[in-house]
Amino acid sequence: MRKKIIGAALALLLLLIGVSAVQAKPFYEGKVIKIIVTTKPGGGYDFYGRLMARYMQKYLPGSTIIVKNMPGGGDLIGTNAIYNAKPDGLTFGIFNRAVGLLQVIGVRGVKFDFRKFKFLGAASSEIYSFAVSSKKYRNIDDVLKDGNVRIASSGMGTMNYITPVLFYFMMGRSDYTLATGYQGGENALAIMRGEMDGTFGSYNSRRGMVDDGYARFVMFIGKTKPAGYEDVPFIQDVIKNDKYKSAADFLVGMQVIGRPFAGPPGIPKDRYSILRKAFEKSVNDPECVAFAKRAGRPVALISAEAAEKWAQGLFDLPADVVNILKKATTVGN
Repeated sequence: MRKKIIGAALALLLLLIGVSAVQAKPFYEGKVIKIIVTTKPGGGYDFYGRLMARYMQKYLPGSTIIVKNMPGGGDLIGTNAIYNAKPDGLTFGIFNRAVGLLQVIGVRGVKFDFRKFKFLGAASSEIYSFAVSSKKYRNIDDVLKDGNVRIASSGMGTMNYITPVLFYFMMGRSDYTLATGYQGGENALAIMRGEMDGTFGSYNSRRGMVDDGYARFVMFIGKTKPAGYEDVPFIQDVIKNDKYKSAADFLVGMQVIGRPFAGPPGIPKDRYSILRKAFEKSVNDPECVAFAKRAGRPVALISAEAAEKWAQGLFDLPADVVNILKKATTVGN
């Protein structure tokens, strides 16, 4: 009898150990995680999306991370998909940092509340640039003398759409053409072929066309200038009207959160915490930093808290900046 009791106790103990082992199994082990990139393959956002897919797998052992490109609608299609994904911690994404402005200014088609995204952080800050055809222009003065500069843009919810319409609005000009649908490396090809005259974008995304000789930088937006371009003006040097100072400062501030990553609202706290830690470890991983450096892409962690504060700040913009954005976007259309 005693042997039977001991045997039963041992069996129960083994069962409890088995159950405990199952319960202790990490949630992400054996799971497939999807990173949505709201642009076409080949551009800066796509690079960072695939970079995080590569290194976050290391810190989510046993998981498989896939990348899904969902371009279109000026990043609205992909951003809407991220926000409305099942909040199980298996879907998050990277989107253009200007897309939240579409909600601020009341554009149709927005199916998200930008303030409610579950931010993981951002993978870098940016220096923004205006790159133009080196065959046509020597500097920003040449560009402004042109009566119809053709500018390539991804779409309405992107920085390279918002920035040119805001810039020309602040300059009191409307003599330009803004063509949408140029994503990834398509803007560079358009300038190379001569069908477009220029494009706005991050310094690192536009550096290739400049290094290849068919484009040059004529203006920067940010707090520092790349080495060798000290003579290229900041946007604050070009816009002379003091009433637009806050709008110009806003554009500079937008570069701090260069490549934001976020998931839908409602992700369970434990899974969200795991994702955030994996993201932070990936961005700080020496192998990740070295890989990105070889590709000419900066990597620097911007915390989830900083990204959340930035997202909220879009809704606290001064009324004059919001009005300028609304007017500029209307002019751009």
